Amino acid sequence: MAEQEVSIDAVMSRRFELVEQAAIIAGRHKAELEPLNEELRLCELFVKDEMNKGGLQQVKTDAGMAYFTTKDSVKVLDMGEVIHYMLAAAPPPVDITPPVWLRILNHIQEHGLWGLLNNAVNKTAAKEIIEATKASPPGIEYRSFKDLSWRRGKG
Repeated sequence: MAEQEVSIDAVMSRRFELVEQAAIIAGRHKAELEPLNEELRLCELFVKDEMNKGGLQQVKTDAGMAYFTTKDSVKVLDMGEVIHYMLAAAPPPVDITPPVWLRILNHIQEHGLWGLLNNAVNKTAAKEIIEATKASPPGIEYRSFKDLSWRRGKG
């Protein structure tokens, strides 16, 4: 029996059909999950509200445990400002005079390939600067928030 020859056109057509079928199934699943996700959100809101009313950091029942954790978020608002802050804060090397160092920093900022960097900052470093200076570095938005974590009980 001879093998059937497969063409690039046929495989590409099949690939596009599969993408469409997967999108249809994903849409059905999203719609099917929507009421469950809404009920999950309501459960979390209820437990958070009850814990906040009682001034509780954690609640443990036979069903499980819920507890607050602190999370941090750092968002870059203006990478140019962040880079300028970093460069301006850099001390001049011992053998370079301050005016020469300033010219070097200006040159780096004017001609740097900043596109090679991710548009992100290190969350831990940003938090340390904020704690030390009591101010957020320019171009950065930092926030700390309480989030609810869950553990299932053994029952």
